[in-house]
Amino acid sequence: MEEKVYISEEGMRQLLKEFDAKDPLKNVLWTTNYRMELPIRVKKQGPGSEIPITLPEQFKNDCTQFAQKPALSVKRNNKWITRTYEEYYNESMQFAKALIAYGVTEMSAVNIIGFNAPEWHISFMGSIHAHNLPVGIYTTNNPDACFYVSDHSECELVVADTKEQLRKYLKIWDKLPRLKGVVLYNDDIPTSEIPEQRRSQVFKWKDFIEMGKKADLMGSVLERVSKLRPGNCVTLIYTSGTTGNPKGVMLSHDNYVFTITQQKRKYVMQGNGEMRLVSYLPLSHVVAQLIDIIGFARWGAHLYFANPDALQGSLINTLKEVRPTLFFSVPRVWEKIYDQMQQIAKSNGAIKTKIANWAKSIGKEGTFAQTHGLKPPLCFGLADKLVYANVKKALGLDQAQYMIFGAAPLSPIIREYFLTLNMYLINGYGMSECGGVQNMADPFHFDKFDELFINSTGKPMEGTELRIDNPDKDGNGEICYRGRHIFMGYFKDEDSTRNTIDSNRWLHSGDVGKIDKNGNLMITGRIKELIITAGGENVAPVLIEDEVKKNIKIVSNCMVIGDKRKYLSILLTLKHQLTPDGQPTDKLNEDVISVFKSLGSSATTFEEAKNDKAITNYLQQLIDETNTKVISKAQYIRKWTLIPGDFSVDGGELTPTLKLKRRVVEQKWLGEIEKMYQDAKL
Repeated sequence: MEEKVYISEEGMRQLLKEFDAKDPLKNVLWTTNYRMELPIRVKKQGPGSEIPITLPEQFKNDCTQFAQKPALSVKRNNKWITRTYEEYYNESMQFAKALIAYGVTEMSAVNIIGFNAPEWHISFMGSIHAHNLPVGIYTTNNPDACFYVSDHSECELVVADTKEQLRKYLKIWDKLPRLKGVVLYNDDIPTSEIPEQRRSQVFKWKDFIEMGKKADLMGSVLERVSKLRPGNCVTLIYTSGTTGNPKGVMLSHDNYVFTITQQKRKYVMQGNGEMRLVSYLPLSHVVAQLIDIIGFARWGAHLYFANPDALQGSLINTLKEVRPTLFFSVPRVWEKIYDQMQQIAKSNGAIKTKIANWAKSIGKEGTFAQTHGLKPPLCFGLADKLVYANVKKALGLDQAQYMIFGAAPLSPIIREYFLTLNMYLINGYGMSECGGVQNMADPFHFDKFDELFINSTGKPMEGTELRIDNPDKDGNGEICYRGRHIFMGYFKDEDSTRNTIDSNRWLHSGDVGKIDKNGNLMITGRIKELIITAGGENVAPVLIEDEVKKNIKIVSNCMVIGDKRKYLSILLTLKHQLTPDGQPTDKLNEDVISVFKSLGSSATTFEEAKNDKAITNYLQQLIDETNTKVISKAQYIRKWTLIPGDFSVDGGELTPTLKLKRRVVEQKWLGEIEKMYQDAKL
């Protein structure tokens, strides 16, 4: 489609000044310099033809339109405190003025490390208005990881929520010569722990904000905002990377504004049009930023912040209280809900169980009919009244019009389970490098809810393009996409940028997938995760791992091994009981213990289970069954071993978004892995 190019005069002058005829794509298609303005390719008509604007322009429009509506609500001392859009805007301006008053240099980074709160949002938007780059840091980062991001992003100010985060910076501050101060927003300052020379550089939130009230600096803020262009960098997203140091993904104003504009057009609130959201996923993650910071204001939504222990069990209480109309989650949350519902189902009496099973038997068909404007099955309304509505109410999702998951794959079993309860979970696919969204699996993309649907990520976002690069005989190849949502480049990393964006502006995702006859995308693996066996066979481990977890219900996590080896093997972890903060205990899950009892085993811990012959035979039988479902002998699992505990973020095996760090697991369990390859006969 015909396009026109948008760039400001000063941006064009800068581009011509930096242009290198020997390297013509640099600073034109991509850049690694966050001071550059990249040209924006705007379509002549349809989605993608919207005139580019900056985030502050959009923010002001939204806050003006919804000025007196509630914007941000947080519980402090067990009481909800609410800011209107007008108050949110004004406090963001005060933060911007405080940055200027304190002497934070333009275009330097403001790092934000803390659980979701109004102060996170205000710091983010205020930084942009002061011509600074807000950069989120995962609260789980250790001091060394914090140092890397703060040093790499050229940070001059850190906004943190608790003493715990401040302590990390006290350990590394001397190595950060640019760092001018730390602002604490949800805790008291531990003065006695702070070296005397640093005490004047650590502020309580209200004291820092007060700096922005003392002088009339609004003119300076407006002057800085006037310098912003849609093609400028607005934030750095540090990928939680499964290997090595994280890369700084440079996203522009237009990347975010374009993406959320397409979503707003599609996801319209029915009824009174009110949108309520619960913010609980790390705001350092691209999707949480897109929905909770950029997106919510476009709808004039009311955003409620969950408690910091949301993922340790309190989220359900917030959901019941807020009753969100849109709910986004990572698969792990849906998995936890699924596990809890399985436990509840076991305690139901015979009549309740029979009613629930009957309702679930027509749930999938009824949900398809409902989402496609067809006539639902007979008694579907009764099933809703007796079962579906009660389940949704118990989860706090009885008013949720859209339920979305993303950031990692969700087990097909779990997705289908919720379908039987009249809960359609939209599969979102994307990455930091495309502003968080590329595909959404909306129900109308599918003519039936079959196996293809369950594993599909749907169609590309409007105004974007998708193709499969170098497909094999089965149609599998690298997933590539193009559009206004594609990132600017990796900050200070030309090699990685060149390897990701090609000369035709296609982003090479590193994911492997294929497109079905209806144009829906199915992801089948990661290029970097592909196993090439000693026999030269290409194997996608994720598909095998999903099949194992589907077939062996007592397995929590698993990882296939086999790169450059004669055959495949697999590491298995059993489901364990969890501590209140979500860490596995020594005791196995009740479901696992129950299965073991049925085998005649009394094992209740990993140590008891690993050498139990009945359990070994049981697992081998299920592995053998799994092998019957793969498409070639190269995908057979020849050996397996149980390992203690489970994969976790704290253990280092998972990223903060719960992606598997394969190299970490392989190094950690190298001894067990090598034992599986000592038999040369296989």
